[in-house]
Parts: sequence; C-alpha cells; structure tokens
Amino acid sequence: MSLKVWLHVRTGWPDTDRAVPSKVRLEPPTWRRALTFSIVLLILLQIVTGVALMTVYSPSPSTAWASVWYMQTQVPSGWLVRGLHFFASDTLVVLLVGYLLCCIVTRAYRAPREFVWWTALLVTGVVLALAHTGYLLPWDQDGFWGTNVRLNIIARTPVVGPMIQRLLMGGATYGHGTLSRFYTLHVLILPAICVVLAWLGLKWRRRAIVAMDPETSDKEVASISQPVRNCLAGTAVMLVVFALAGYTHHSLGSEWLDAPADPAGADYPARPEWYFLFLFQWLKFFSGSTAEMIGAIVVPCVVAGVLFAAPFYESLVSARRAQKFVVGYAIFLVVAGVVLTGMAVAADRRPSEESVALAQRKQRDGAELSSRESGVLRRHEFHEKRAATRRTADRAIELADESGIPPGGPLVMLADDPETAGPKLFAANCASCHRVFGHDGTGVVPSEPATSSDLGGYGTAKWVRSFLDDPMADRFFGLMKKPDGEPAHTKMDRWLSMQVEDADTAFLEKLRQDFDAVAAYLEDESNRPGRLAGLSDAELDGLGDPTVVRGRRFFLDTCNECHSYDGEREGTTRAPEMRGYGSVAWLELMIAEPGHDTRYRTKGREPAQMPSFSDRLTPRERTLIAIWLHSREATKRLKAERERIVSAKE
Repeated sequence: MSLKVWLHVRTGWPDTDRAVPSKVRLEPPTWRRALTFSIVLLILLQIVTGVALMTVYSPSPSTAWASVWYMQTQVPSGWLVRGLHFFASDTLVVLLVGYLLCCIVTRAYRAPREFVWWTALLVTGVVLALAHTGYLLPWDQDGFWGTNVRLNIIARTPVVGPMIQRLLMGGATYGHGTLSRFYTLHVLILPAICVVLAWLGLKWRRRAIVAMDPETSDKEVASISQPVRNCLAGTAVMLVVFALAGYTHHSLGSEWLDAPADPAGADYPARPEWYFLFLFQWLKFFSGSTAEMIGAIVVPCVVAGVLFAAPFYESLVSARRAQKFVVGYAIFLVVAGVVLTGMAVAADRRPSEESVALAQRKQRDGAELSSRESGVLRRHEFHEKRAATRRTADRAIELADESGIPPGGPLVMLADDPETAGPKLFAANCASCHRVFGHDGTGVVPSEPATSSDLGGYGTAKWVRSFLDDPMADRFFGLMKKPDGEPAHTKMDRWLSMQVEDADTAFLEKLRQDFDAVAAYLEDESNRPGRLAGLSDAELDGLGDPTVVRGRRFFLDTCNECHSYDGEREGTTRAPEMRGYGSVAWLELMIAEPGHDTRYRTKGREPAQMPSFSDRLTPRERTLIAIWLHSREATKRLKAERERIVSAKE
C-alpha cells in the first residue's frame, strides 16, 4: 500500500480515486466509547463554564485575583461555576489517561486506527497545557510561582527553550504580558486546537471502522446498549464533578483561593498540581541545569515517543510480542507515576513536633545534622511557609469582604495592612535578633539563633508578668550581650534579687500580688497611654478597677525610682520611659531610635544594643511593625494558628 493510499484510508486526505464505503458498521457496545462520550461531555462543560467565568474575569495583575474573589464569594453560585470548571479539568485528565490505557489494552492503537491514537495523545497534551495555562489565571501565589518554575524548566531546552520562555513571559519579567498571553492561550488558542483535534479524532475513527470492514452492508446495525452506557458514564462523571465542587466549597469555602501573587515573595514553596507531582519528584533525582534538562525534557519526550510509535511495533516483531511490550510499558509508567507521586506526598508530610524540636536544638548548638534531620527542618519550613501564605490569603479575603479591593489591587491593600505587612517587615528587619513566639513572625524559625528577646505578646500583662519573674530568661534579657560578651541588661535582675533575698513568705506573697497588679497596669498603659496620669487618689479609687489602680500606685512607689513617667523619676538610675509602654507610639520610637534618651540611650553602663532603624525603614514601615506587635488580635491569631497545627498533629 502506497503512502498516499495509506493516508487516504485513515484520514480521507488526499482525495484519491480509491473508493471508500460511505456506510459505517456500528461497533459493538463498549465502555471505551462511553469513555469517549464522557470526555466530549467534559470538554463541553469546560467551554460553558469557561464562558461564564469570562464574564467576570479580568486578565490583569491588579484585577485578576480580585475578579476570581468576586466570582467565588460575591456572584450567586459563582463558586459552583468555578468549581465545575476546575474539577472538570482534573477529571478530564483522569479520563484521558484512562482512555489511553483502554486503547492499549484493547489494541485500539493498531492499524488502521493510528491517527485516532495519535489524536488522543495530542488531545491529552493539549488538555495538560490548558490546565497549566489556567493554573496561572487566578494570579495567586501557587499559580504564579508554579508557572515560574515550569517556565524555568522549559528554558533549559536547547536552542528553543529561552525563546519559548520569553514568548510566554511576554517581557523580561512576569507581569501583565505573561497573564495576557496565558489568558489568550487558555480561552482561545488551546481550546480551538482541542476541539479541532477531538473532531478529527471522531472523523478518523469513523474511517478506521470502514477500513477494518470494507464489505460493510448498506444496513447499519443499531445498538440500544451504547446510548445507555453513554448516559450512565456521562451521568457518573458529572456527579463526581458536582460532588467535588460542592465538597470543596463546603469544606474550604473562600480558603480555596490562595494568597494574591507577590513577585517579591520569592521564598514561596511552590508545588505542582497533583497530576504533575510525579514529575516534581522525578526531577529531584537530577541536579544541575543539564541534568534537569535531561530529566524534564529529554526523558518525557522519549516516553511520549515510545507511546507515539506503538502502531509500528507489529511491523518489527510479532503482534503478540508487540502487545506484551506496549501493555508492559504502560503498566510500568502507571506504577512509576503512582510510586513517584506517593514519594512526593510523603516527602512533604508534616514532621512531628518532637523531631522538629530535636533538629532545631542541634542546629542551635552548631551540631552537624543528619540527612533525616535536615529533611525534617525542610518539611517543617515548607508547612510554616504554607501556613503563612494561608494566613495572608485569609486576611486578603477578610479585608476584601470588609471594604472591597482598591483599584491598585490586592497587593496594595495588603501592603498597608499591619497584620499582613507587619510580620513580613519584622522577618526581614528584626528576626535576625528577635523572635515572635519562637519564629520570625511569618512562622519560619531562622537557622541562626536569636540574640535578643521574644516579642510575642509584648506589652501584655502576661508578657510583663513573666518578665518580672525572670528577667534573665532567654525570652527576655538572657540572650542579649554587650560587645565584650557580658550580659547587656542586668539591673532588673539585680533589683529582683534584692527584693526576694531573705524575704519571708508574707512579703513574697504581697510582692507577687504587686507584680500581678503592675503587669495589669502596664498593659492598660499600653492600650490607653496616660489614662491614669494626673488623677487624684479619690479619682483612682472611683475607677472601679482595683488591680490596675494598685499597679499604678506600685509603679509610682517602686518602679519610678528607675523608670521615668512623663520624663520624671524619683531615683538617679535611668531606665526607659514607661508612659504608653508597649503602645504603638512607644514601639515606633523604640524601633526608630532605641538609643533615644527616653529608651535605652547610647551611653551609660547598659546602653542600647539595638541599632537604629530610622534610616532603614520608612515611618510607615515602622508604624506597620509597631501596630502588628501591639495588636492583641494579630498575636492571638498567630498563636492560635500554631496551637491549632500542634493539636491537629496530636
């Protein structure tokens, strides 16, 4: 058979004089055909829901996330439309892989079905490309950094890789050009290719049936069973898609949307979609740009090439051997994919608190970590970063629900939000010395040990009370050293030792109650600076808050010997000003000028050890950190999140 005839029999092109029967014998009812029907049904669902999403979606870095938020939370049943579109894509990938496996088992790739087989492979590739381009469109952290990783892998392709990357990026950086090109690919070019390929596949399948039975009679064989199978399969698939969308909305709600994409947040722990996890794990076996190119480009192309060439194997070996090879090859790929996916999931599972604490302790002590302990810290950091991103996403949704998203986009909204920007600024500027509940403010525990106090809950009665019990504890002054290595602040510890030395039980009990009172007073001073200043004893007694009043009096009688209030002190020892202690204004000045005369000064026996940030941070940035540290709600949320994670693991 000549190439022209071979091509004509399978595709109808080119038009030759060879006659091909126009009547087609219907195949016996098969579930593979029902699978084809379900695939076509999902493609139609993708088109319908995609058009609905286009009525709201706005492809711009400043509006994309906002439009997805609006569709999911504000449009009636918008969550359902997005859920159907999302899970129909995932289900389509599963059905296409299942269809390819059915073709392999039933030998439906053999002549004259070569073009049908090749079309199925191409449709699978286009659907994966559709999923990849759609992954970026919400313009959230997961999609943004996942796309960044993929395009960097593509760029390693020899010769054409960098060109393809620049073409898809639409510029030197990821931004509006990238989103516009991915949007065009996702809603126009790739769907058109997919529809054309699906149509050609159905057309070529019809011709293949004719070629397999050239003596077809004029009377078609009707089959009632096949439509029933189609309906059963299509109904089952649609129920699964609807169930997944409903369950996700019920269990996650607005949490289904990740944090807005932040190009400056380069430490985001990106992970691919579940059906690409095997490739993510596979690439861990390759190190170096050349090796990664082989693992990410060469090997997948070889794997696809072996499948593409399946129809020709029978011309090289017997049909039985060819079938055994193709089936064995498919089983190997499925098993390898499942194993690699399982390894990827296992590699990211949350480590136990005990193992994390042990590894962190060894790291602080400078001991060499084993590979297992390093893995524990990596997994812990991965989950902490994911938790921080989740908090940012929840906060963005909360702010959007409260007052909408400004024209500048969600990043502008978050950049002026103390609860979001505060921990990031703290992690970047303060966490080299300080901690907040043991971490850097974003949930990550730095590898370098802390050298100053832990500011989690700073200014609260609980924090002050713990400080008064043991000022030289590691979470307070214990880690702070002078340049010569001596302890930096010991006056409070010496004063406390003098109070309790040779004291009887009655005095210690009174001192404990006084400490409770002064801690409550300083918290009140932090929240309402100067509220009690200038009040007479009668006015203080009339406030109806005896603990705070007692703390005020204890401060004036005892603490005021060292600590000033409104610039006045009774003794000669200079300690920080306590009016508004721990308030936003107090913290702002402490961050800007820790050596200020009302703080720790630059001279004396115990000068300020903290550097000035007046020229490192803008006034607004200092305010954001101060508001965040002072915010009781923010610190409560942060602590509650960590406690929730610990309790969930237990």
